[in-house]
Amino acid sequence: MSESRRYVVLPAYGFLSPVLARTEMLSKVGPPVTLGVRPGSRRRGSTKAAATMRVLHSTHENGPKLVEMTPEAELNMRVANPALKVVPVVEYQKLSLQHRIARRAATSARRPSELAINIVDSSTGKPLQGAKIIAFTNFEFREGAEATSNRSGVAHLKLKPGVKLDRLYVYGPPGSWGHYASGVSLRDGETLGLTPIDLQDKGTLLPGFYGKLPLSAGQDVRVAVIDSGVAQHHPALPNVAGGANLVFDEINGNVDATTEWGPARKDGAHGTHVAGIIGARPTGDAKVRGVAPGVEIRSYRVFPNKGGGATNYDIMNAIDRAVADRCDIVNLSLGGGEEDEAVRAAIGSALDHGVLVVAAAGNDGRRSVSFPAALASCVSVSAMGRRGTFPRHSTEESDVAKPFGVPDKDAFIAAFSNVGPQIDVTGPGVGVVATVPDDAYAVMSGTSMACPAVVGLAAYLLASKQPIMDAKKHERAKLLQEALYASCRSQGFGRDFEGFGLPTA
Repeated sequence: MSESRRYVVLPAYGFLSPVLARTEMLSKVGPPVTLGVRPGSRRRGSTKAAATMRVLHSTHENGPKLVEMTPEAELNMRVANPALKVVPVVEYQKLSLQHRIARRAATSARRPSELAINIVDSSTGKPLQGAKIIAFTNFEFREGAEATSNRSGVAHLKLKPGVKLDRLYVYGPPGSWGHYASGVSLRDGETLGLTPIDLQDKGTLLPGFYGKLPLSAGQDVRVAVIDSGVAQHHPALPNVAGGANLVFDEINGNVDATTEWGPARKDGAHGTHVAGIIGARPTGDAKVRGVAPGVEIRSYRVFPNKGGGATNYDIMNAIDRAVADRCDIVNLSLGGGEEDEAVRAAIGSALDHGVLVVAAAGNDGRRSVSFPAALASCVSVSAMGRRGTFPRHSTEESDVAKPFGVPDKDAFIAAFSNVGPQIDVTGPGVGVVATVPDDAYAVMSGTSMACPAVVGLAAYLLASKQPIMDAKKHERAKLLQEALYASCRSQGFGRDFEGFGLPTA
């Protein structure tokens, strides 16, 4: 028997359908079939495989289902049930930028050489734990070595001392900027200093975006963050009002796990950073704030605790849950490759209910806009930056690239940002300081950061325009989208880089 795979079964058109409530339609997977043989033909020596299927989860009685079935059953279902659509389960990734080593640097030694690098705070000399060094000997092929600094601030790279590096990235731990250099060599025992984040600094990128918006910006607007979870007790995020864990493999057979919408145990800072960009509220000595501190934020976790990507079924389910919870705007700082009908259907349903969906364009270095941002129904966001908003020699220096702004020649579209005719707007996505678990602040870059900045501005516009608030269903989302585009100002980057431009208040 062929090995079973997971699929999403949904209506051929729309999101909900009475046909999905008829269990006999799903059970009609047909008789055993022979793969690769046309119906009615015969092939000597061919064997038939059983077509089996079981339903694992359902969004609604008449809504999309997560099913497990053999490829034979999948083929038969397509033929037997033309009113249904069968979509393979695929994964999406978070869209913050951090370069990674694809293969280790070549070494002729039987035992690879190792050099120790000391990572310290440049102002105090104190060792920094948790800084990640990415040393590329060949950036084009992503060849090199990586290491993370220990409690003593020491990172051990499996490289020969003095080897020439194409590029060197050091991603700082919370509280620190990173470091970037090209064409350098490292000595054993070398010390690299990281600039501490100044939470009072109004010269960073995000404060320049939200300008003088009031702390009440976005009041009475509910925003869904579909991501890796949001810190439940961060002092700058008192407006996080709940959510749900939608990771099927975690909640299957464990209903209590649905309440675990906080950060994923592995790599869970992303969602908290996104939430902080949208609506962090200044607290104590930390004056860092989001674009719309008046919003209510709900966290829908789709990235699993074990790490890895989020499935299209879980994302689809999260969008549907956000609609049911009466969210006004959905933030999707995630993306995938090929077009996916399951997520497309969920976004279409959200728009039908008046919910605006904003999505990150992707970080593939000026390639085509990733899905779902490529959908015409989404607001697609590229990432821009501005020289002077981050320290010299920080990792953000490697993101500076043409085209530059007109007349602001310090503004630029990030080198990592995807671009194309699907781009609707651009947002601040280079060197953004925001919240991370549990009570900290960090710098991140990516279209993942530009997307929530635009969401925050959209929340402000929605809260300030009562006629849009009062509009019903699809008309509401349409009017908000139009208001967002009308607020944009061209930065001179060109249509495929910025769409309508940068939203402003």
